[in-house]
Amino acid sequence: MKVPFKTTGLIFLLLVGLCSCRTRHPQKPVISVSILPQKYFAERIAKDFAEINVMIPPGMNPATCDLSSGQLKKLYDSDICFAVGYLPFETTHLYPVLKNKPEVLLVSHSDGLELLDGSCGHSHAHSHESVDPHIWLSPAYAKHICHQMAETLSRKYPDKKEFFKANYRELEKDIDIFAQEAEKILMTKKNKSFLIYHPALTYFAHDYGMEQISIEDEGKEPNPTHLKNLIDEARSKSISIVFIQKQFDIQNAEAIARSTNSKVVPIDPLNENWLEEMHHLLQVFKENLSE
Repeated sequence: MKVPFKTTGLIFLLLVGLCSCRTRHPQKPVISVSILPQKYFAERIAKDFAEINVMIPPGMNPATCDLSSGQLKKLYDSDICFAVGYLPFETTHLYPVLKNKPEVLLVSHSDGLELLDGSCGHSHAHSHESVDPHIWLSPAYAKHICHQMAETLSRKYPDKKEFFKANYRELEKDIDIFAQEAEKILMTKKNKSFLIYHPALTYFAHDYGMEQISIEDEGKEPNPTHLKNLIDEARSKSISIVFIQKQFDIQNAEAIARSTNSKVVPIDPLNENWLEEMHHLLQVFKENLSE
């Protein structure tokens, strides 16, 4: 019996559809992170295995950022969410949302760490109101973050364990080389005080015996009295560096720099390329701190 052309055409299309379904690659797992430096760590460890979703996009301030509908969908599609711990965005938006999605594994990098008090003026968790959340800017704590990511990914996707561990070891090596270089350079410096608009370098300063002086006054714009006191302190300590972050107004930093003959240096603690930003920071200290 001869099969009509239309029927054979339909059968052909069905066979093609079935084959394409069998050969179609499964969608990548989605891993959510709060900030861009975490994306750098996660991509170094997971590489192309997973899609990394960043909750705080480039140019946004973690103190004021909100969740968009697109971010919320990606978050709900995630297998894992890596949180820094006490960023205002996390305590205000991320954690309340994830209470309704227990199937998304939430990992806080701050758990188990010795956290330092800061003067950033953010509103944190009730028992950690004065905690500085910027742990990723310490090489030692950055290594903790990466190790935690590698361990979590290995438990979640055990068939890729050796892949994650190998990638982590390469990243760990880069962090260790940087930390050794920082120790070598900064141990020779006598004057280790610096000004910064938003006090994001608390943990870095602690690691290397430095003094961070905040231009912000409890998270607010400095008033004239506070500015005068800062200028007097900068002069008495011969401070040569005033750091300013991209997300903040540069005018007060420039006013202090003019009055103290110091240098305004832009930094980006939320730079996606964590290692590049850390080398930039170290180079600034190397060139501007006296020995």
